[in-house]
Order: sequence, then C-alpha cells, then structure tokens
Amino acid sequence: MKKLLFFLIVVGFVNQAKAQDRKFSTLTTVGITSPILDNGTGFHLGLNPNLRLTGRLSAEGQISYIYNKIDDFFLTGYYGTTNHINLLCGGRFYMNSAENINRFFINLLLGLNYEREDRSDREIREEYRLGFAFGGYYQYKKLNFGLTYDTHHIVLKCGYSF
Repeated sequence: MKKLLFFLIVVGFVNQAKAQDRKFSTLTTVGITSPILDNGTGFHLGLNPNLRLTGRLSAEGQISYIYNKIDDFFLTGYYGTTNHINLLCGGRFYMNSAENINRFFINLLLGLNYEREDRSDREIREEYRLGFAFGGYYQYKKLNFGLTYDTHHIVLKCGYSF
C-alpha cells in the first residue's frame, strides 16, 4: 500500500513526455471521500493521464487509492476501515472549447476495483470487482476541482494538471 502511494506521488510530480501541442497531460488529485450507505470519511489520491483526441474529447485513465475510516457499517453496525484501488479507463468530454481559460468537463471511467474491508478487527474481506468513476470538473488553467462518484464513494477532488 505504501509503495503504491509513493508511486502515485512520484509519477504525479514527474514531468511527463508531452507532444508539442499538449495532446498528453496528467491530472493528479487529492480529495475527501464519503462512502455511500456506510457512515465514515476518508481521503482519495489519484492520477489521471489523458490523451486529447479532438478539441472536446479525450481518452482518460485513472489509478486511484481511497481510504475510509468507517464509524458504522451499513446493517451490521461494526466499525473499521476500507481500502480501494481503482484501475480505470474511459473518456472525458469538455463542455466548452479549448480556447477558454475556464473549462468544464465530465468523465466516465470503467475498470477494475480492489477492495479490502477490516470490520471491527474481526473480519477481513478482500474483493475484486467492476470499478467505475464519473463526475464533473471545473478547470482553471492547470487547477482542477471536481465532484465525482468513484466506486460507491462521493469524492470532492482538487488537483493539478501537468
């Protein structure tokens, strides 16, 4: 887990190879999470490389980690922690043209999700399943702010594009 976090941080700050007209960029994000149905909060770390296909459409990927401290699991009442790792890909659609400094975009990503739950130090559950993310973002120059739904978590994100 620590190695993955270190990898995400290093890759996010390394200047990626870019085409002359900025067709490739990488968005690094941090965020606050709240799981659906369970009572708890946590944080999100993410890396979203994207390749511009047209003026309004990009191919996008996501590698992300979500950690939550759960005060009350749905139905059982146990407490504990959850860890999620997402490996996703999909698309990004910009609502306005590339000439604007302020841009709005939405994304839809699908892929693999790994989840590990530790319930009240009694039961550890690990599961691989379909992962997804979709949401809306506001981009001002290289700063990004977004609200997304990532594999059963509402995430408020902020990030920087390289």
